[in-house]
Amino acid sequence: MSADLQAVPDTTVLDLKQKQAAYHDWESRSYEDKMCISYDQPCIDYARGRYDAVIDEPTQGRVLELGGGTGFFSINLALSGAIAGELHVNDISPGMLEVCERNGVKNGVALHAEVGDAEALPYPDDHFDLVIGHAFLHHLPLPGKALMEAQRVLKPGGRILIAGEPTELGDRISWFVKQNTWRAFWGVTALPGLRRFRAAHLSEDGVDPYDRIMSNLEDEVDLHTFRPKDVAHMARIAGFEAVNVRTEELLANWSGWAVRTIEGSMAEGVLGMPWFRFAYRSYLALTEVDERVMRRFVPAPLFYNLVLTATKPQS
Repeated sequence: MSADLQAVPDTTVLDLKQKQAAYHDWESRSYEDKMCISYDQPCIDYARGRYDAVIDEPTQGRVLELGGGTGFFSINLALSGAIAGELHVNDISPGMLEVCERNGVKNGVALHAEVGDAEALPYPDDHFDLVIGHAFLHHLPLPGKALMEAQRVLKPGGRILIAGEPTELGDRISWFVKQNTWRAFWGVTALPGLRRFRAAHLSEDGVDPYDRIMSNLEDEVDLHTFRPKDVAHMARIAGFEAVNVRTEELLANWSGWAVRTIEGSMAEGVLGMPWFRFAYRSYLALTEVDERVMRRFVPAPLFYNLVLTATKPQS
């Protein structure tokens, strides 16, 4: 049943963190479909690839994922064998964590899901062996404070691994990719007989007012893009040592955003398995080109995804 406008919260009175929780609760219903999240070999390989690029051996102790959402990063890492200890997943959104708990049960991964604020974690000092996160830091009002909290809850010698954060320049380039893909899609589907290929939410007719209002929060919850050197500086200020920041995905990212724009705009049921196989194989091929060729010639800040790893000092 559609919600009426009186049932929809007035988002103008919410602070930033309340908006984050409200938006991600709403998005939890379709987030995994939107982002093509799965718990099979392609996503397992993706998660393990981020881990292996910066950490040499599996983690056996306590692991905490910050901004864990539906569990994409931590559950796939657990399935890969990269993490084998006690797993905690923290997020500000109860709706996301409900999906995360279901995913853990479905995939045989034991985890403790806890609602919390990454800038004020509900855990004692020196508690975890590894803190991880994927594409969450850019949602936080004070990302440096979250790094300080991560350092606090890590044991001496513990590691942090944060991946999937947008770089400043990479995000600017991807914006043009998304906009031009959208314009091309909109123009093609404006031709006679092709409007039926547009997703239902692209029309105001019949759209639930709750969905309309909550979707408008998307631009308000993406707060930051990052320069690699600034993230390294934040990590050092937070008390970490052996700080390393690398970037990845250039051509693969451009292709990925074009693919996701089309998938998010297309009517349900139009795209089939051949499309998804094509998209995945293209991503793999372009990732290989990025690593073997583009990295030699293109400055690191132009790549889209940022990966941070660092260590808490022993004393």
